[in-house]
Amino acid sequence: MKVFKTVLVIGLCAMISNINAGSSYSNVVDFYGHKLNITYDQQLSHLSFYKYDQREITNRLSFFRNANLKTSIYNLKNHIDHYKLDDAASVILIDKFASRLTSSRNNNQQTFIKYLLLKELNYDVILTKTDKKLNCLGNLSFKPGRYIFINYAGKSYKDLDFKNRKNQGKHLIYMDSKTTTKRIDRDRFNVPRIDANMAVKEVAFSFGVEKHEIHAESNASVMEFLGDLPMFDVGRQITALHMSSAMEKSVVSYITGQVTDRELVDQVRFILAFVQQVAPYGSDYDKYGEERFYYPEETIMAKTADCEDKAMLMAYLTKEILGLNSVGLFFERDEHLSIGIEIPGYAPTGSFKYKGKTYVSCEPTSKYPRLTQSKFDLRRVDDVIPF
Repeated sequence: MKVFKTVLVIGLCAMISNINAGSSYSNVVDFYGHKLNITYDQQLSHLSFYKYDQREITNRLSFFRNANLKTSIYNLKNHIDHYKLDDAASVILIDKFASRLTSSRNNNQQTFIKYLLLKELNYDVILTKTDKKLNCLGNLSFKPGRYIFINYAGKSYKDLDFKNRKNQGKHLIYMDSKTTTKRIDRDRFNVPRIDANMAVKEVAFSFGVEKHEIHAESNASVMEFLGDLPMFDVGRQITALHMSSAMEKSVVSYITGQVTDRELVDQVRFILAFVQQVAPYGSDYDKYGEERFYYPEETIMAKTADCEDKAMLMAYLTKEILGLNSVGLFFERDEHLSIGIEIPGYAPTGSFKYKGKTYVSCEPTSKYPRLTQSKFDLRRVDDVIPF
């Protein structure tokens, strides 16, 4: 009899939960060309707020933490596992899902859904309000180059709207009885397993009297994904990320084959020639209205690229193909970034010492692949950046 009563109570509770939850619908999210089906509580698409006070937020959280939410999380976890998404990529997927449900971007409904899902995935996130704007902030294990943040409970929480550059004002933090602890991490070396869209570019360059043409193939899904990541400063957060297999096979393999039988110095010069000519110089401010640093694969596929982009591409290729270390040379007053490369056994006039090692400067934005060349006097260098 006790067993029967227990089963009956559980069944009634489940029934009440389903009545409160609303119907379960399925929607298709476009994740960089991949069509992902995710089930959700249909009432989420009609979510609204009136008072924006603690009681209203608490009630909304309680209402939507139901059986339908667990199904949504199950779907999301399957997609995260299948496409090998790190935490940062998972945040972007959830953002796209929330946007799809609300048919809009950067509004309070989308932010609430994002918070609801991330919290259910055990991420250490908080929900705040600035005026009548909701914000979802997370505890990141990595440091973006530009971000909005607040300090709370001894931790720094950063805005998970990776495009946001503007602080709206003082944050009011909503309390939540659900405790979560997982920091949002990022894989610095590998991209997600997405490949629905591809792109090609014909690259022609010369090295002395030699003429070379490369049919560059790129994973366009990955390129779009990289553009949605948080902004990072120049350095290893960008140069450490591996190119897609399509780019490795078409470009990196070609360059590797061409330099194999050359002397080391000429190998570096050959790669420098490619970097200088792969894309003409172009200002980020003309394209985006702000600095926007390209990942190496983006630079190869770009119509134009600036000094930072070319320097980081040079650092990537010399490391990947030749195993050489390099540093960025930042000329703050000149708003310019160049590069110094450590070439074993090579210390010509014009090379320089840094932390006990000898580096040879070269200029990725110059017309000719000359070593020990710098656009500005090295005494004007304000900072040295490890690549």
